[in-house]
Amino acid sequence: MEQKRTFKLLLAGLAIILVALPFVTTFNSVLTEGINRIGLYHALQATVVPFESRLVVTTVRILGIPAFLAPVGEKASFYLLKNKEYFPVQLQWNCLGWQSLLLLLLSFAVGFLGNFTRLSKMECVLIGFLGTFLVNILRMVFITVGIYYVNTVFALLIHDYFMALTTITWLFFFWWFSYGFVLESEETV
Repeated sequence: MEQKRTFKLLLAGLAIILVALPFVTTFNSVLTEGINRIGLYHALQATVVPFESRLVVTTVRILGIPAFLAPVGEKASFYLLKNKEYFPVQLQWNCLGWQSLLLLLLSFAVGFLGNFTRLSKMECVLIGFLGTFLVNILRMVFITVGIYYVNTVFALLIHDYFMALTTITWLFFFWWFSYGFVLESEETV
């Protein structure tokens, strides 16, 4: 019964996100610009962005795309080599998927309303964070592949709109998997 309620809430959330997507992306841009002006992003930009850039570069290299990390201090995070020209790609703190993390945390508030064991909830949290991290890395890889094979306009559209759909798809899978295989009711233990 809890599963149905969670899936109904996730489906309602998807509908709301799809309707509000143009407003959300605009608000996200305004929020990002405000945080950039204040300077709250420096720690993420200095630590997490280089780490995730290395993961993206490594993955696209496996896919056969020549990619190279930028030297520290350059504006670009990494470069793609296409037609003997280097094309700069810049990852910012806002590209890391903090929106996905926020949606995951909100889904925890709804998904854990049942009477589940503490250990199974902890397992779900771990799977949720790891899966969200991997989904965001794969999203950045997909965008990078789009930049390489199509163009930057395609990549921008994917960046702004595809992210919400991949996150919602991930959350549906995550909660289906969690209810089916991870979460244990305290009554059955």
